[in-house]
Amino acid sequence: MKCKLSTVFLFTFLSLSLNAEDIDSLLNDFKLSSELSNKTKDEARGNLIIYTRDDIERMQANTLKDLMKSLRYLGYKEHRLGQPDLYNADPNLFNSSSVRIYLNENELFNPLLGSGFSRFGDMELDFIDHIEIYQGFPSFEIATEPATVVIRLYSKTAEHDAGGKIKAQMGSYGSNLLSTYYAQEFDNFSYFAYAAKQDNQYKNISTPEKDLKKNKLSKQFFFSVESENNTLELLAAHESRDALIGGVVSITSPFAKPDSNKFPEDGKLENLFLTASWTSYFQEKSLIFSLSIMKSETDYNLYYNPSYAYRPLPSLEGQVQLKSIKQTTKEDSFTLGLVKKFNYKDNQFTLGAKFRHKHFDLTDISLISDLYIPPSSSIPLVTTPYAQAYYSTDISSFFFEDGYSMDENQIFSLSIMYQNYHNKHSSVDDINLFQARLGYILNKGNFVSKTFLSHMQFAPDPYMTIAPADQYSNEGLKENTFHSILQEFSYHNSFSLSKIIFGYNSIEDVILIDPATLQLQNNKKSISTTLASIEETLFFSQNDKLELQAYVNIIDAPYEDAPRQHYHGGMIRMLNSINKFDFFNEFIIHEKQNSTTSNGHDYNLGLIYHATQDLKFNLKGENIFDDGFEQSYIDQINALTQEASFTVVPITQRRFWFGMELVF
Repeated sequence: MKCKLSTVFLFTFLSLSLNAEDIDSLLNDFKLSSELSNKTKDEARGNLIIYTRDDIERMQANTLKDLMKSLRYLGYKEHRLGQPDLYNADPNLFNSSSVRIYLNENELFNPLLGSGFSRFGDMELDFIDHIEIYQGFPSFEIATEPATVVIRLYSKTAEHDAGGKIKAQMGSYGSNLLSTYYAQEFDNFSYFAYAAKQDNQYKNISTPEKDLKKNKLSKQFFFSVESENNTLELLAAHESRDALIGGVVSITSPFAKPDSNKFPEDGKLENLFLTASWTSYFQEKSLIFSLSIMKSETDYNLYYNPSYAYRPLPSLEGQVQLKSIKQTTKEDSFTLGLVKKFNYKDNQFTLGAKFRHKHFDLTDISLISDLYIPPSSSIPLVTTPYAQAYYSTDISSFFFEDGYSMDENQIFSLSIMYQNYHNKHSSVDDINLFQARLGYILNKGNFVSKTFLSHMQFAPDPYMTIAPADQYSNEGLKENTFHSILQEFSYHNSFSLSKIIFGYNSIEDVILIDPATLQLQNNKKSISTTLASIEETLFFSQNDKLELQAYVNIIDAPYEDAPRQHYHGGMIRMLNSINKFDFFNEFIIHEKQNSTTSNGHDYNLGLIYHATQDLKFNLKGENIFDDGFEQSYIDQINALTQEASFTVVPITQRRFWFGMELVF
């Protein structure tokens, strides 16, 4: 560890010393970030992390994963199918439904899962101009549904990127990336068109049973047309990835045939996603109308050889020996929104109403298996279609926000939102949610203080209640409730930006899997989290900055196996330029997740050479020490003792990239 830190600091301070002659040049990195931020948010929206266009390009962030892995408190995680999942709580399939991801004003989401983060949490970024990440229950104006984290991606436009660009990269294990865009501006409108293909190949993950794969091939197309008061956007994305360790957990039992294979012989997850959005501005852009539609189709295929043992039903004492799982899930949705902003005396009001219709069909499923029921009888099952509990959900949201300027340095904000979740033709009851947030912002020159008190409620996502019990579902789930306080202090001058952030959350009726029944349940015991971080950014010149971060996340869960868990982490990042060269150094630390995983020390290094104004070459190494963050997944549970065995999978692997970019 000492050797690794010495290497990082050597690169960092060598870079600084080489560019010391620029120490008295114009120091405006903070100013650039502030001006960018003020265009798209106000101080009352929440706790904010900004990645400018300069950050993204010099960090050589090919995907959103490259940025999310240094996210304070959480870091980047994946569920057992290899898809992004910040709040991963294995063995449940997806736990980050409260993480909202937006492309400009349009939310990218899956109706069944509640969030699009599993699909777009590692999307390609070459068409993205800048990114805002809000933590801690941000403004209701941002999200149709409540959120704990909001990621807003802002695309490039013809106004700043007229012309075209081609980008090509080659990486370890046969990985490659090719992207291009072209934009043009006319008198009354402009357009931007982008296409990309990325083949991410990884080293196979060795286990005692077999090697696991987590490769991914993705294709993406984005097109936007913009006039003074109207914007039309289209996004199409296709993805095919290995299913890693599969989606179910093996159960051992004295009545069942021994499980000789916990992992699929072959597994694929394939998704086609289409979305279109229209936004119009009226009354000097104080009245905003939005419409978006989306369609998605996902094919999920697992094949086991020999059969795979698991217990699907709480009432069944035996096990099902699965040979294969094949499922096609179809989802579609449309969202309507109307938002009005106006000022009255010292108040800035925002009124909004949004309606979202979700439709989903996952009845196209085939399970080929042998069913073993004690003591020794056997019943072959060829397919197991089932009656879906319901097919659609309507969400109606109404919100009100007031930002009251007490004086030129103080703002008091009040936000209220009511929501109704109606599951059509369903025995699942409607859910009515109430959200409230109070904020106080003090801005005294270089010093800013933000305080937010929040009461938030989250409805169970459709996948939690729609399927039968052998898919973990439970129609009787109710909403869970968050009570939160978040405090941020920041101080900036021409040379530095300092932040101290701490918060506390109490979560009631949290939804977890009951290990005895393998069903989702509202837990009667509350969970609390205590968060704290300290961050420092030093600006050495217009093009040189050093970022330091350290955080702790303490989770108090009143369960016998893990009453209190501590998560520690931090980051050192250096961006600087010397003549025609841009340098990038980053060292991310994730301390021990639990007894089955090791500490993660992820060191990334990048170099860009600007051959001409229009041509540049880049070289990047990821997880150079090959000691990045690892994640444990439950692969088997003993039905009698409830003891679990784990498979440990590295989230980041050592890889190298070489590429070029040509602007024309």
